[in-house]
Amino acid sequence: MQPGDRFPDDQAEVVFTDESIEWLIANVNASDREEVFDTIVGLFVSPAGKHRLSKKPATNLVGFNTVEACRRDYRIIYRAKTQKDVGTVEIITIGLRRDDEVCAEAHDLVHSGKLTPDEQTQIWDALQILGETKGRLGLEEWDYVEEAAPEGLVKAAVAADILDEEFARLLTKSELTVAMEAAWASGTLDRQAAMVAAMKRVASSATPERVFASRRDDRCGALLPLAKKTCIRKKGHAGAHRGHR
Repeated sequence: MQPGDRFPDDQAEVVFTDESIEWLIANVNASDREEVFDTIVGLFVSPAGKHRLSKKPATNLVGFNTVEACRRDYRIIYRAKTQKDVGTVEIITIGLRRDDEVCAEAHDLVHSGKLTPDEQTQIWDALQILGETKGRLGLEEWDYVEEAAPEGLVKAAVAADILDEEFARLLTKSELTVAMEAAWASGTLDRQAAMVAAMKRVASSATPERVFASRRDDRCGALLPLAKKTCIRKKGHAGAHRGHR
């Protein structure tokens, strides 16, 4: 990203390498970690950071950016792109700014072929690992749900007269599955049993009324280039996209 470039709607998918998370745990205290994450959140509106890295002997990082955090003590090396109208930020390494060691580590990761989806952690999971507060960073837990029920499953439930379409479309994949199973548990169709089973599944984490109220809002639905999933947060959410687990 170049200075002045912006992500669409100031939103992006953010992932960390395992190495960057491990370094944070081993070397940065809790209060400084908060500042590191504040700096990363700032990339949503200013993804170019301090400057783009260049081609240097042994540390060729052309196309990557860097930003400093915690009174310039730490350097964050990352790759920021807009892919198919969706912003992405890959945090490659985090380290001390005073020498080129962090750049050398980033170079080794980039050119080792290790930056695979299996070795990337979404910002949500990174915050959980580090015990950070998502709400402080504008990443609310309540504005997402698990994977929505597939269209075919919704149509099958409606066609079998198990649930009304309006209600079926508010359910997640697991909730609709247990409803369909309960509908035939007695050997004959029992729509009430299906409804009760679905509501019990919904109520396991929050009140059904609150859950359904949020689900009536449009979901983001952006296709995340790194996770290969769609964003399950509310449309117009702040900052980080999130794919279902």
